[in-house]
Amino acid sequence: MKAKEFKEAVIRILNQDIKFEGHVEKVAESITEHRQEKILDWIKECKEGIQRPEPCTNFRNLISFIYKSNDNRIRCILTKEKESYFIELFIDKHKYYDRKRKYLGL
Repeated sequence: MKAKEFKEAVIRILNQDIKFEGHVEKVAESITEHRQEKILDWIKECKEGIQRPEPCTNFRNLISFIYKSNDNRIRCILTKEKESYFIELFIDKHKYYDRKRKYLGL
């Protein structure tokens, strides 16, 4: 699926608009459809409360869910306000993920 379709699928799962950060388009275009489906399944699990969030120590009102691919190439951070809405989906490679993680205080 193309990057635009991937983003639309994320919005459909969360049933709300969110911000996309990182190189989402580039990553979505470069990974297999199977990997895209795994990420979408992970997002569903985050929404359903199956995945456990981590508190963002730099932003006390936020929590984040972290996805790490088996081959350590792709990282995702789904950020949510506590007891409220999802805000942002960050998808990128390890180097940029580390920067975002440190920014959030994870």
